[in-house]
Amino acid sequence: MVLKYNIKKADENKELKTILKNRLYISSRLLSKLKQSHAIFVNNNEVYTNYVTKENDEILIDLNILNSNKQNFSDKYIIIDKKPDILYEDDYLLIVNKPTNMPTHPSHNNYDNTLSNIIANYLEKQKIYNIHILTRLDKNTTGICIFAKNEYIQELFMRRKEYINLKKEYICIVNGIVEKDSGIIEKNIARKKGTIILREVCDDGDYAKTEYSVISRNYDKNYTVLKIILHTGRTHQIRVHMSYIGHPLLGDDMYSDKKDIKKYIDRQALHCYKISFIHPILKKEIDIVCKLPDDMKNLI
Repeated sequence: MVLKYNIKKADENKELKTILKNRLYISSRLLSKLKQSHAIFVNNNEVYTNYVTKENDEILIDLNILNSNKQNFSDKYIIIDKKPDILYEDDYLLIVNKPTNMPTHPSHNNYDNTLSNIIANYLEKQKIYNIHILTRLDKNTTGICIFAKNEYIQELFMRRKEYINLKKEYICIVNGIVEKDSGIIEKNIARKKGTIILREVCDDGDYAKTEYSVISRNYDKNYTVLKIILHTGRTHQIRVHMSYIGHPLLGDDMYSDKKDIKKYIDRQALHCYKISFIHPILKKEIDIVCKLPDDMKNLI
């Protein structure tokens, strides 16, 4: 990926590093990498970042250098030769459907069977030797995951968050009959004391907001299908909030003490089914929908 920007009248007589930070949203950390890689040019000439710009100068940033270092890539990821279930792809982003029983990234408990290993194999064929996860899901949550194809795109999602306006919608199936057709849960979430995995509603935790609406109710089997909109992104947020209001997700024995929670499904019944955002490079709205997996579809 090559990034280009033409200096306008309002930007002339400013140092190049100021333009790169304020107009192209390049962080100081990434700027340092680009300088070390000799990847910054003005009018096809390599320059220092204290260069004073002039109107109509053409800035060129060679971001391909960020993906060219193959060293240690194969050591970090155990390559799985399996094509991901691709929902959307361009030169900047890769959006896939994550299956159940698969962590998003390697950990000390699982280095082998992860989505990142599959993505690493796929991107390596494009000579991309970095994995940049933009959205991740729990091991047994299915649905949409977004990967950036370089570090700059990853930074844009953080530094231009308001412009990109990423929205995520989920479908879940919860135990019991939810009486209200819709509602909002605003309860802070913190790590549960004595564990590194579990979370809980806690007054001194991080602010968390979950919006839900009822899709259908199954009175015979005593469960409710919900659409969930996340307004924040706390770990296990949906699972914690739904358990807090007395409706834990079917299959989720981590946040439920009900003995029959796995009667109809053997994992938490949660699927990220829709995302929308403004593409940071193409400047167009992207809408992705991911069909329900069979285990949840059969229940609904």
